[in-house]
Parts: sequence; structure tokens; C-alpha cells
Amino acid sequence: MLAPASRNLTPRRMAMVSPRAVRYDPGYHTGPREMAVAGVRVRVRRAAHAPTAAASAMLRRTAGVLIPLFSLRTRDDFGRGEIRALVPMADFAIAMGHRVIQLLPVDETAPGETSPYSAMSVMAIDPLYVSARGLAGVGPAAIERARAQAGPGDPPDPIRLHAAMRELLHTSYRYFRTRGPAAERDALAVFVRDNHEWLADYALFRALKDKFQWTPWGSWPDGLDSHEPAALAAAARGLADEVATWSYVQFIAHRQWREVRAQLADRGVLLGGDLAFSPGCESAEVWSHQAMFDLGRSVGAPPDAFSATGQRWGLPMPNWERMRASGFALIRMRIRHARALYDLLRIDHLVGLFRTYGFGADRDAPGAFDPAAERDQLAQGEEILRIAQGEAAAMELIAEDLGVIPPFVRRSLKTLGLPGYKVMRWERKWDEPRQPFIDPVNYAEFSVATTGTHDTETLCEWWREAHRDERLEFVRSLRLEGKIDPLAAVLDHGARDAALDSLYGAGSRLTIVPVQDIFGWDARINTPGTVNDTNWKWRLPFSLECPADDAGRAARIAAIRALAIRHRRF
Repeated sequence: MLAPASRNLTPRRMAMVSPRAVRYDPGYHTGPREMAVAGVRVRVRRAAHAPTAAASAMLRRTAGVLIPLFSLRTRDDFGRGEIRALVPMADFAIAMGHRVIQLLPVDETAPGETSPYSAMSVMAIDPLYVSARGLAGVGPAAIERARAQAGPGDPPDPIRLHAAMRELLHTSYRYFRTRGPAAERDALAVFVRDNHEWLADYALFRALKDKFQWTPWGSWPDGLDSHEPAALAAAARGLADEVATWSYVQFIAHRQWREVRAQLADRGVLLGGDLAFSPGCESAEVWSHQAMFDLGRSVGAPPDAFSATGQRWGLPMPNWERMRASGFALIRMRIRHARALYDLLRIDHLVGLFRTYGFGADRDAPGAFDPAAERDQLAQGEEILRIAQGEAAAMELIAEDLGVIPPFVRRSLKTLGLPGYKVMRWERKWDEPRQPFIDPVNYAEFSVATTGTHDTETLCEWWREAHRDERLEFVRSLRLEGKIDPLAAVLDHGARDAALDSLYGAGSRLTIVPVQDIFGWDARINTPGTVNDTNWKWRLPFSLECPADDAGRAARIAAIRALAIRHRRF
């Protein structure tokens, strides 16, 4: 989990994770077919069930690719990934022998905010991801005007892009309001009804943010600032058209998502989501559930070797006592919503559900854990995770258990059967003198093997910066002598493939690899603890409609597919 530019992930000892029962569905794949993907004839299988049924196959031996939605590139996007780009991304993944696409959060962020972990709503899909093609009332000329308004950058300036997409979506709503077919109006009414528990507050919040020119909700007039029913009803009446607009935008976003997910399921591709730990302070959910948060405190991380005073993430501190009294209703709502979007869900900053480190307003005062006692921490974490497992239904849950994790949390994950992460560079026998790396073949079967995350340096960058002794131990431990030169600072194609070969051969059922590590790119998604112009903006260097147009890329696609097949992941 990453709050705005603030989290360091550090290698620590990681316990083995034991499995829970796999929901195996022998009828999931029926009837092979062939399709051409990136110039490669790929034999895929058609899913027999609806998208939500696909999750039953998650913990078969499978490979996946980690890529944020904003990183996808297609010919007609606006300089930022969009929902419908997931379809060519699925074909690209299949061509590489991968059947899982793991995303970062797609939650809506405020204009100018780029971190997906600092959301203005953890329920709403960011309107910036809506695909302009096919929007009611929006023709080619309007799309080209919006493209020009967004500007020439790649990605474009986020403020300009936000304004351009807003105009397109509002144009579509105005058309829908006056000329929308009756069937579409009925579909919108059903969406509003079925999502009332979050959509009503979200749509009013967005309308009020516009009305009050994006000032903090705490400065809004009396009654609105405290979310009083009478004030809300009056505001909703006065802003009825604006509220309806934002409800319509979410209707379109979620409909596009359902259509895309159905196409992915047809290809046998699973979609992975990321449950951010918390909405931001200036979010619809914090505004509408103020009692569930201690707004005098903020979430962070305790002091460690990398930060003598700890880290302040700026997220609102949960009021765990009140959340428990509500039956953890907010968490339940988030999991139910996620299961409508994803086949598997990564629970970010999982340790924070057991014990949350928080700071008060005094910047010189130390932070503290809540709950404070280990017994209470264990009880709380297990209660929340059991609730999450119950609400998840067929959606598989994965524990993001990286960083400083107390032993009792490891034991709890084993009890609950939640698979955790195995980051190859951090999986070592830390108690032994040479701290040898653990051969991935010995990773627990129900775990996720990976080379890194969106917060880490890429595989090639790690190798370049690693100490000579660390490289030597990596090669020795994984028996890669003759395949990787530990004295070479550059991890060339052959050496990188030798490392990936070890990872894909892991005992873990699921291997998820950042797309940068598949291709040997250095570009990072995010550098924790920094605020710069590159975090959260990286894009694929080629269009997904033609990933194999370049001979080198075509060879790379074929090589990684062969690797996935060799290790029985495709």
C-alpha cells in the first residue's frame, strides 16, 4: 500500500503461507478455439460461465502480468489507459502465456492527484478511465476537440485531461437526459437503485465539490460539513441535475467495465484488483462515514532503519471501535463492490487491519499502534479478514504481506488460508550467516511469486544497484552459475531470462510479474518517499493493438510464452 509518495517497502523475513481449499470448477473451460494474438496463433479456451465464476480457476498454476490501467496504451486513447484497453491487453497477456492481469486501484482521484492510493472515492471508477468511443451523443468531432483540449503530453497534464473528459461525459449526459432511449433510462435507474449505498453520497459529494470549488468538505456550510440528513436532502434537490450527471458517469464506467470483463472471461483471462487501505481524507466515503474515522489522527508507519521518526501517509485513521460496532459495514461494502469488478483481489497493507500505526496533530510526538495489545490486534485482524472472505464469495483474496509483519500475523494468514507474497529478491534465510536466497521451487504452493511490486525498483535496476556479494549469493543459491555473471552490472536478456526461469518454476500456484521485468525495462511505476513528475505516469512504449510489430518484441513475447508453457503455467 502506498499513501501519497510516502511508503518504503523493506525486505523482511517472510513465513511460508499454507493453502485454503481451492474452489476448483472442472467445467470452467469448455471447448478450445484458436485466435491470432500479436502475430502468434494461440489456442485458448472459451469460458463457460459468467465472469464472476472465473475466479474458481485463480489458484491453478497460472502466470499473470502486473500493469496499472493508466499504463495501457491504445491508438485512440487520450494519453492515459482506458477501460476498453483491457481487451487488447488480455490478448497481449495470452500471447505471452499469461492468464491474469493484475491492476492497481482504479478508484477516482481528485484533479491533479496521480496516486491511485489517495482516492477521492474508493467506490467510484475514475471517470478518466471511461472510453470515449461509443459514448451516447459524442461523435468523432467532439472526441477530437477533447483530445486537443487534453494537450500533447504523454501522459497529458492531468488537470487538462480531467477537464477534457469532464466535458465529454457531461455532453453525453445532456444527450442522454433529452434523447436517451427508455431502456437505457431504465438501466440507469436499476444501477442507481442497486448501488444506492455508496452512489447517492458519492454523486452528491462530487456535485458539492464542484459547487464549492474544491474546498475541503470541512469548510462547507453547517449541516453539509457534518453530513446532516436535512442539509443533504436540500442540497440534493438544488443540485439534482449535477447529482444525476455523476450517477450517469458511474453508470457508464461500470457498464463498460462489465462488458470488458465479460470479454476477458470469454478469453479465460482473470482480472485482479487492488483494495487500497483507506480512502483519502477528502473523499466521499470519509465525508459520509465520519464517525468511522478518527480525523484528529492519520495513518503512517512506525520508525525503522529507513525512517527514524516513522512515515506519515496522510490517510485518515480508522476508528476501529466504531467500525466494529457497525459490523465493519464500510469494509463489507467495499469487498462486495470489488467482487463485481474483479476475479481476485489484493488486500493492500494487510497488516494495518490488525494494527494501524497512527500519528496525532503534533508532528514532534511519536505515533502509536491501534489496537495497542497484541491479543486485540490478532482478534481484530482475523475478524476483519473472515468478514472479507465471506463477502468475497467466489473472488479470491491475496494478502499484501510485505514490510514489517509480526509473526502472529503470519500465523493468522496460515490459519485463514490467505496466500501472501514471495518477492524473489527478499525471500532469504535471514537467520543463516550468508543469508542465502530461497529457491523459488520451495515457495509455498498457495502464494504469489513475483520479482517486485509497483513500489520497488525493476529487476534490472535492483541487479545494477545490488552489492557484489548479494549478486554472488543470488547466483549461488539459485544454482544459476554459467547463466548469470554475478560480476556483470547489467542483467542482459539471457541473464534476466535465467532469473525469470527460476521464478516461473516456483512452487507458487500464481506468478505475477511486472511488465517491466518481462521486457527488461528500467522505468518505475513509483518511487516511495518521493514527489516528482514521473510517479504514477509510466505508459507502455507501444500500442496494444500491435505489440509484435517490432521484431525484438515479437521474439520477447514468444520467449516468455515458451517459459510459461515450460513451467506449466499456460
